[in-house]
Amino acid sequence: MNMEWRSIRNQNFLALLTLILFILLINDSLFAASSSAVKMRIQTATQSVAIGFKALDRLAKDVQRMSNGRLNIQVLPDGAIVPAARIPDAINTGLVEAGATYAQYFAGKHIAGSLFGNPPAGGGKDIGFDQFAFMSWLMMGPGKELYNEYFRDILKMNVVVFPVGFHGPLSVGWFSKPIKSVKDMKERRYRTGPGLIAETWKKMGVPATFLPGGEILPAAQRGVIDGAQWGGPYDDVPFGFHQVWKNYYIQGAHFPISNWQLLINKDFWTKLSPDLQAMIEVATEASVLYTMLYLIHQNGILLKEAKEKQGVKVYDVPKEIFEEFSKEASEVVNKYTSDPFFKKVLDSQRAYAELIRPWWNATLKSFVYLTEEASKK
Repeated sequence: MNMEWRSIRNQNFLALLTLILFILLINDSLFAASSSAVKMRIQTATQSVAIGFKALDRLAKDVQRMSNGRLNIQVLPDGAIVPAARIPDAINTGLVEAGATYAQYFAGKHIAGSLFGNPPAGGGKDIGFDQFAFMSWLMMGPGKELYNEYFRDILKMNVVVFPVGFHGPLSVGWFSKPIKSVKDMKERRYRTGPGLIAETWKKMGVPATFLPGGEILPAAQRGVIDGAQWGGPYDDVPFGFHQVWKNYYIQGAHFPISNWQLLINKDFWTKLSPDLQAMIEVATEASVLYTMLYLIHQNGILLKEAKEKQGVKVYDVPKEIFEEFSKEASEVVNKYTSDPFFKKVLDSQRAYAELIRPWWNATLKSFVYLTEEASKK
């Protein structure tokens, strides 16, 4: 009996010892994982006050929590390591692990960048993507593979890419005098962004020009320009446009989409464990939603402030301006279909628009009806 009891006691002791050693090993491995955290720097093309920076900062915190500190992401403002124009090359060569910029900034390397970043009038009359339709094409539809093909095969970049925020529609903007027609628009010296959108305005006969952000207000104050597009209320009001002009046209059918994207060096990406890769993928999708919801909230606050505290007059953009812009946008994008890859992307967008239009356009009319009814006094 005593020998049997001693045998049981020894077995229990060994089991307890095994459990203690197992716990110690787990703790050691967790500590090692924490103390040797993978570091990833994201060099952005914006300042820390911008929504794109804030979204990435939130993404970094989410990933750090999900990974229990195994992946430490540092988000850097424009110019911290390299200027905005050098971000693509810095990621490609591994000077930084990752970077964030707008997809349309790559149009100078290959014009299809505009179709992934800010297709004018959502691609023109026969496409007409709004933000959500474009997101669906890019993230759930055939655009996802084309997006990766663009960077991998066309630009020959050693990166993986994820959308992290869609901004838009961007307002037509601020003007010295009200605009009531296409004729008025043609008489305004107008600052817009670069690329196909600027090309479309010029085709309409609008004397459009591109100016960097820091040059816009000085040009407005000197009377060099009569109007300017920048962003939406969240960007425009802190920018200070109301100090020069009071006429604000907030709709943006000309510029319904702006794709803020995260690029990660592919060599760095492949060295990450599958679970860390999955955490980043989930966090980028969450960032897309966060950006859109945040802008709805903040644009409402800032537009109210502009009207009530700064005397800004808010107008609807005359319908004929968007009709003319959409028609000219179709001609502008068709001009580039001699490039096989550009045509491939444009054809994909057209086919996707035809697929979703019967349901999605009808759904949008429901939303318009609800908002118009709610706005009736």
